[in-house]
Amino acid sequence: MKILNFFNRESSLMTILWTGIVLRVLIFIVMNPQNPDPHHEVLEFMVKSNRLPFSNELFLACHPPLYYLLALPFYILGGLKCVEFFGLITSCINLWLMSKLLKLTIEDVLIRNVSFLLATFLGTYVIYSLFVSNDTLSVLMGTWFFYNLAKYLKNQELKYEIILSLSAGLSLLTKLTFLPFIPVTLVVMFLVRVRGSFIKMFYTMALCGTIIVVTGTYKQYQNYRSQHQFFIHNLDIFPLPSNSIFYQGPKSWYDVNIFTLIKDPNLSSRNPSIHSAPLLMYGTFWYKHIYFENNLTFGNYSGFRYIGSLFFIVGILPTLLILIGLALMIRQIFVLLFTWFKNFGTEMFWQNLFKTTCIILLLGSVGTMFTGIIKYNDWAFMHVRLLVHVFYPIVLLLATGLSFVKAHLPKLLQYAVLNLTIFAGLTIVYFSVESGVLLWNYLNYGNKDEIQWYVNRSLGL
Repeated sequence: MKILNFFNRESSLMTILWTGIVLRVLIFIVMNPQNPDPHHEVLEFMVKSNRLPFSNELFLACHPPLYYLLALPFYILGGLKCVEFFGLITSCINLWLMSKLLKLTIEDVLIRNVSFLLATFLGTYVIYSLFVSNDTLSVLMGTWFFYNLAKYLKNQELKYEIILSLSAGLSLLTKLTFLPFIPVTLVVMFLVRVRGSFIKMFYTMALCGTIIVVTGTYKQYQNYRSQHQFFIHNLDIFPLPSNSIFYQGPKSWYDVNIFTLIKDPNLSSRNPSIHSAPLLMYGTFWYKHIYFENNLTFGNYSGFRYIGSLFFIVGILPTLLILIGLALMIRQIFVLLFTWFKNFGTEMFWQNLFKTTCIILLLGSVGTMFTGIIKYNDWAFMHVRLLVHVFYPIVLLLATGLSFVKAHLPKLLQYAVLNLTIFAGLTIVYFSVESGVLLWNYLNYGNKDEIQWYVNRSLGL
């Protein structure tokens, strides 16, 4: 099959990479900088007040400051579109770094290249790496952390420990969703050093812990000084009762009827997905399920919306592969535990520890999402954008599922590869049509603010 031959070449990774970069540039040209979260308010506040806001002053001031500090010069230079250009830069760097990370951790060329399609073409991952939002930097920081973790477990030298500590600290300075990374990082370092000199281990751990605390805990320090608590969530200060409509009984946790999504790809009060955690995660993973995320709205107000149905259909097989990968990875965790003393310190042990760490951090992040939705009854917590910082482990699960199929069901492999190729093609078609509509309307009507009005009028809405 020719498609397998293409993905079985080393050079194909670069072809996919450059296609992904071109796609991101195209989306950057037409997509509005802002999503529904008002991150721009933090930048405006910093310009007017010459300081960082406290958590109780703005809706999103609870976030750590690194993204805003890096984005501020772009905002001063050229406004929000220039900040979005900063997002484009980080998005392209992230995609390049993801390709290097996959080359470092996945030996099978075919599996590596096919898995890379997910990071290159998943719409949610693409657009949330471009918005004026700290998600754009979280995407890069997450990939950088896992890259540093892989390098450290392969080399186990002090310089890699320092780099890993720095990436963990700066990640925490970007978003609090990285908080579980800190204890996990220290545990991994402890395991690497535990059989060596106690004094050397103590000083190394103290050094790395100091790096993390100094670089990553500014927001916690500010919160304690101003509010007398380290961690503050914005919904505790600025509740959004209109979002608190998720829980509808036990069915909210086990409703996996994706045919409701296929029938109506857009989020609405009538769509059962707004009351189902699995459907919200599936819907926001494979398509722009939340219609008001950005100005790419032609598919929300026309028959083109049913391309979302195609995404949900095509997403079934890779989702199953990801779940197979998850089951295999969880089994691998138990294998690691039961063979701890026998294999400790071997190359296989460190490889399994890397994979185990990835899955623990992914499951911890999913657990954080569930904790938020339980505490606040807010459907928005089930948006997959809250997992962009742990996207590499998701790609790793897909690769594990594909490897299983290749080893045990080789005839199914070509269909899985074809399926993911169709998914990539659908993504290109979707964004090309959405971008084409916006550009055509802009060239003919000039004012971007009139684009949605024109689309609504032309469709009789």
